[in-house]
Amino acid sequence: MKTDYLKEIFKDYLLEKNTQYAILINGEWGCGKTFYWKNKLSKIAKDSELKVIYISLNGISDIKLLEKTLFYKIIPFLGKSDNKYLESTFKLIGNAIDKVGKHFIDTDLNDIFKGVGIDTYSFENYIICFDDLERCQIPIQEILGFINNFIEHKKLKSIILSDESKISKNKTYYNIKEKVIERTINFEPDIEYVISQVIKKYETENNDYYKFLVEYEKVISEFFVSYKINNIRIITFFLKSLNKIHPSLCGIERQYILEILFFASIISTEFKLGRLISNDNSNPKGIQHIDMHFPNLFKKKESFGEPIIKSEKEEKPKSYEKIFYDTYLTDRISDYFFYPSIYKYILSGFLKKQELDNEIKKRYPEIISDEIISFRKLLNYKFRELSNKDFIETEIKVREYATQGKYNIYDYAQITKFYYFFSDNNLIDLSIDDINTFIDSGLSISKNRKQINDTIFSNLMHFGDEDKRVAEIKKKIKNIHNEIKNKLDEIKANDLIDIIKSDNQEILVKYFADNNFSKTVFKYLDIEQLSIAIIETSNRQLFDFTEILGSRYTSTNIGEFLFEDYEPLTELKELLRTKMDSFENTNQKFLLEELSDKLESICNHLMSTKKK
Repeated sequence: MKTDYLKEIFKDYLLEKNTQYAILINGEWGCGKTFYWKNKLSKIAKDSELKVIYISLNGISDIKLLEKTLFYKIIPFLGKSDNKYLESTFKLIGNAIDKVGKHFIDTDLNDIFKGVGIDTYSFENYIICFDDLERCQIPIQEILGFINNFIEHKKLKSIILSDESKISKNKTYYNIKEKVIERTINFEPDIEYVISQVIKKYETENNDYYKFLVEYEKVISEFFVSYKINNIRIITFFLKSLNKIHPSLCGIERQYILEILFFASIISTEFKLGRLISNDNSNPKGIQHIDMHFPNLFKKKESFGEPIIKSEKEEKPKSYEKIFYDTYLTDRISDYFFYPSIYKYILSGFLKKQELDNEIKKRYPEIISDEIISFRKLLNYKFRELSNKDFIETEIKVREYATQGKYNIYDYAQITKFYYFFSDNNLIDLSIDDINTFIDSGLSISKNRKQINDTIFSNLMHFGDEDKRVAEIKKKIKNIHNEIKNKLDEIKANDLIDIIKSDNQEILVKYFADNNFSKTVFKYLDIEQLSIAIIETSNRQLFDFTEILGSRYTSTNIGEFLFEDYEPLTELKELLRTKMDSFENTNQKFLLEELSDKLESICNHLMSTKKK
């Protein structure tokens, strides 16, 4: 039932005199029953001059504990009680608290209230909300009987909040329910109201974030309403998570804000519903690949290899990404973009803000620099379409940019090729020496950025050149590429020394996984420093290193690929054996001997499997 109708029923209930029944508000966990009671119904009750008490039955295991809880809840309302006996008793307790202080906390309320029961007190001007009926550990007929005693004999008005789907319903339950509860109302939360109320709490906590939420409140509400997500715990979790993301949204274009709100809403929902778990933070389960082409690609993927005649029983279960798409993206695929940093943050609780900022930056259309525009305009077959003026101006620009080292090292092959052509055909007033001079100048600057790309380099070297002059420039580019690569490989290789020293197994495993068949792992290593790091590391890291190293060379033809490791591993083996000769017989020496034996075994395997 919609909350507006529920509110009217509640008001009628309050106006009715001498009621002898309770109202049960039924709804699944997290749908906002408690929230609505505390933020709406309880205020209506207070405006009707009723004393409002809220008691959660969650975990309460016996009636005595419930009575004790109720005593605590009554205390703040005493002072003008119609029951003089109970009032005087509470005054006595108040005096006792003043005198004995701390000792009262350890006193059993059953002793204090001995001879004074709740039955002695009138509840005519009270309304009590009993929440979490389904989580109460007292038998259902006993707890409802307890409540019935007050509503039938003490004129108490009572609201019971429950998820009836979690209650074992039998004849006994229905019999006692029929006696205690006159009306059961199925709760339908007003999500827009709930969101507006949750947003309000940020007005004092984080005013900038509050203003942002107010601006996008309608967008947020539309998502949860349209997908019928009524669980307030999901909504509050989403808004709490968004608070951390918010600083990265300041100043960016609205379309990307909407994109992030949509994505964060979806992932928050999936996480709180248990469809994604914390351990999935490094495994997006295929949703990172979903885009405009996903539906067609998925149909092809599903149909590939299927028999022409299918049995009805052979229907395959849907993959997670297909369920994800069907649930959220059928009509909103254009609004979807996968943000790795947000995905990991929502599942793990840790946001890498710089990564998010970079992801947002990449969403903006590429801003093409003038040097690239000029390059593309001049150095292709269509230069012939340029006007005389455009050709002259663009040529001068490209030459200046090239001289300043603005292009990557591989671009200089194409620049050289075209400028030789322009010179040979008298399109420019530059000699071959003039061209070589600015090309060499530009290359010497460009290489300092140490930006290389193996794929581009491979493609460049794959194709030959009829013009031997261009081939000479490509040799220079090749030398620069290899020089930079060797330096970077050397730095990367020596990272292994620091990793072994760090005593971090996870990083060690990742290093070898990333460099599984790399020929540069040991090629550039300072083997002497590596041996020192191995000796100084913990026994656990030493054991892990031995195991991981052994797994790297298990292939039956590994020598065909990694024979370059033979010499550095042989050197490492000899160094370790020399160093550990002076060691006492300890667990460390035993592990070093195991590593040495493993190295010998690896070297023998490399030798026996190398190319003939």
